[in-house]
Amino acid sequence: MEELNNTEEEIIEESLPEEEKTKEDHQNFPTQAVLTIRAIVGIYVVYLAYQIITSDSEITPWMWGAVGLFIVAGSGLVVMSVKRFICGEYVGGKKDK
Repeated sequence: MEELNNTEEEIIEESLPEEEKTKEDHQNFPTQAVLTIRAIVGIYVVYLAYQIITSDSEITPWMWGAVGLFIVAGSGLVVMSVKRFICGEYVGGKKDK
């Protein structure tokens, strides 16, 4: 009769393997490799925006919108990745322990 009184969360938790239970207990941090790839992609996207600006062709308003989006997105990726590296927010970092 006690099994019928379990909530859905308890039923789901009981069905998960032990590895999955421990993963949910702490935050999911990306690996150092993922942060490095994000930073490289961010730098590349900002570089693409720079290449569009310095190209000899005429830049339309749509292209200026793309340039702005590239700069914001690329800069955001770089800043967030570097911040996570500095703060140790990655697997094996200071905050993962």
